[in-house]
Amino acid sequence: MKTRFCRLEFHNFGTSKLDTFSSEVKNGIYNNAAVFENPTVTEADFTQALTDFNTAAADYAQFGITKKTAFETKRQKLMQFLDSLANYVDSIAQGDISVIALAGFTPSSISSEQAPVLDKIQYFLLKRTEVAGEIIVDIQAIPKKGTIAYGCICVEGAPLSNPVFVNGQLKLSADDPAVLQDANKTRRKMFSGLTPGVVYYFYVYATNSASVSPLSDAKSILAA
Repeated sequence: MKTRFCRLEFHNFGTSKLDTFSSEVKNGIYNNAAVFENPTVTEADFTQALTDFNTAAADYAQFGITKKTAFETKRQKLMQFLDSLANYVDSIAQGDISVIALAGFTPSSISSEQAPVLDKIQYFLLKRTEVAGEIIVDIQAIPKKGTIAYGCICVEGAPLSNPVFVNGQLKLSADDPAVLQDANKTRRKMFSGLTPGVVYYFYVYATNSASVSPLSDAKSILAA
């Protein structure tokens, strides 16, 4: 049976468009409690995530690269909530495009036209620049799988123990260190302000309208 689902095109939205889209999803889901009785994200948490994202976006626009990491962290949090809500709406809608549209999402075309599910990324390169504490990550392009957005995770000192994506949200173990994330759609990532003499571990992943890929295997490099 051919069904419809919530498109995940919002992964490729710019700041303004993502704000507008998120507001539409918020209104669609939380103002229609008779249809969406138990969302996977509370209205308070979603509102806070959207507020934090807009604040971080304004700071990034005003102060530049010094606020980039904070902006990307808040964007990723909002994206994780949207992924979770998209899965929830799909479970309620069961292919009904009216329910999907009511929630503020865009219904897909028939499932046979859905973009292919993404596999783990196997190839990416790490290199130091001439700037102290700066690492560039170059990710190999994924062909013929729709519009792709690429993400990267940076960890200081030790690899993650068992990182996985659940409903589009990165799950870490309790003893894992904090991570830096670059969720912009480009294949080249730059991490600045790293500590010289410390080993950093990097993971990459990709998203399209159908899926979020598993995290890659870790690669490490010594910051200089």
